[in-house]
Amino acid sequence: MSTLTNDEQLDSDNKTLETAVRNTAIQMGCWTATDDYLLITSILHLCDLERVHERVKFSMPFTLENIRDRWQCLLYDASISKMIITKIQQLSMLQLENLRIPFSEEEERLIATIPSHTIPAVLDNELDTCLSKYSQQFWSNRTIEELRECWSQLRQQGRLTDQSNADNSQVEQTTHSLNDQNATANKLSSLLAPFEFELLSRNKEQFVDKDKLPHALLHVHDHLYCMYTDQLNFGTDVNPDIKFDISFDNSTSIHIKGMIIYKSGLFYIINNGENAFRVNDALLNPNEASPLGTRAIINILEHTMVFQAIELS
Repeated sequence: MSTLTNDEQLDSDNKTLETAVRNTAIQMGCWTATDDYLLITSILHLCDLERVHERVKFSMPFTLENIRDRWQCLLYDASISKMIITKIQQLSMLQLENLRIPFSEEEERLIATIPSHTIPAVLDNELDTCLSKYSQQFWSNRTIEELRECWSQLRQQGRLTDQSNADNSQVEQTTHSLNDQNATANKLSSLLAPFEFELLSRNKEQFVDKDKLPHALLHVHDHLYCMYTDQLNFGTDVNPDIKFDISFDNSTSIHIKGMIIYKSGLFYIINNGENAFRVNDALLNPNEASPLGTRAIINILEHTMVFQAIELS
């Protein structure tokens, strides 16, 4: 079987993106800002375009191809992505709160562990315990009402774990499938983080000190860091005497050290260690520096750090 060369693969990817951009341009007036927010948030949570197509209630019955094209443009076409995010930023928090995000397979699996014979008087307590215990697996805005509705539907369909017709093998298969998709989920999360940062950055009330706003935000392993100073140091934990602003666990013999500099309104990243790491998929070798722009994805060994500059009006 023949394989594509790097140039051929790049040419193929460019043609695919051109097709997606053309199709998205034709459909541009059909998508509302709430549609785009639902698309982005649902893909981040479900990590499955087909599941998004099947379960998300958009304002129109978009096809899977429509969804795939728009998603590709969001990721790889800067002009379309900027225009869409600008529209999303006009949404009020009330509009966002009222949108429903479908349950993921993992969420349903966790809810299904609550026995079918649970009486209504204690069901909410069981659901609340489940939500608290597995908060990392649930979408951040889940409510007890949503969980109760999901549990009732699973019970009616005979899909709770203790029900006689529950397919336990399917549950195990789902768990393995989710593990296999972990890398994809991390990639989606990393790519979506800049969008979340931009949404956050327009609300000054999110920051403790309203008079001194950060230069940038950094997202690492579900933690949000604010860069208030002109220099931020990061690296892998090696020497306890060396303190980093952001530290990464490291199980290898390869150690990374770098810094982000803010100077004259611009951001730069410097590799001041002995090993290379990647910035937007490009290798940054020791003693090299690179401009960051307004957003970037930085790969430190197996870790991903997402950088987003803050531009508040």
